[in-house]
Amino acid sequence: MNYPTRILPQRAYKSIDCDLSSHYLIRFTNSSHVSEITDPETGFVKAEFIFSPKKHGSDLSTSLLGIFEISHTRIELTESGKRIYNEYCLPDCEVDVPMYEKDFQVNTSRNFWVILIEKIKDAKITFNKGDLPFEAECFIQHTPMKWNYWHFSIRWKTDEGFWHELSEKKQEKITKRIGHDVRAFISKFATTKEPNYSEIEEEFYLK
Repeated sequence: MNYPTRILPQRAYKSIDCDLSSHYLIRFTNSSHVSEITDPETGFVKAEFIFSPKKHGSDLSTSLLGIFEISHTRIELTESGKRIYNEYCLPDCEVDVPMYEKDFQVNTSRNFWVILIEKIKDAKITFNKGDLPFEAECFIQHTPMKWNYWHFSIRWKTDEGFWHELSEKKQEKITKRIGHDVRAFISKFATTKEPNYSEIEEEFYLK
């Protein structure tokens, strides 16, 4: 299999900072069975398939659906591939094209969920910090990686700063208070159904 080069960083690419409210984010799941992933009562994705609250809640990896296609969620970096490509980079970073089996493989046991950005962007979750109410606000940020220019992070900002940037001790405290709430919130809007989506216009990602 040839790697889809359109999802790699390119010399002509820039950071994406336009309004993406009408577009979708996509993330893989580790189960290919829709019946297992989906809540039969709500039709949305079960919370446990969104992310692990202890590991990914503060900085959740997703991709912008468009040039990054549903089939691309099956790309899985090998251990050697992770050492080279699994890190953040500038959007115009030049990288070698990953090689099949050496740097990546295709994981056919994966499925996916998608979410409309406007459903979560700027949303606020309130919880208690001691006896005082405390808010965390959702931000969608373009965070290119060497394997995927279209990588976006779902992040949360508190009154102490971004959750993922806090000290390890503070992160643990926030995770205990809000991790499950964040996961439950996202699961209310996430679906395994393929949406009607489109690519963003070139002016928003080309220099």
